[in-house]
Amino acid sequence: MFSISIANIKKVLIVRKETNSHIKLPEYYSKFLSIFDYLEAEKLLLLHSPRTNYTIELEKVNRKELIVL
Repeated sequence: MFSISIANIKKVLIVRKETNSHIKLPEYYSKFLSIFDYLEAEKLLLLHSPRTNYTIELEKVNRKELIVL
């Protein structure tokens, strides 16, 4: 059974403040800082539209042909 309270809902709906990625990320990830930029991530929402739909066609593979890496 799943239950939820009003307090849990309010907790989820709180707008979180931006975090400073320079402080949070280890230095060896510094070249990837642009990935974590909040403003850049917001731009991605503008690119999405209900008409955008991508499909991935999968090949049928025999279970005996699968190789475990």
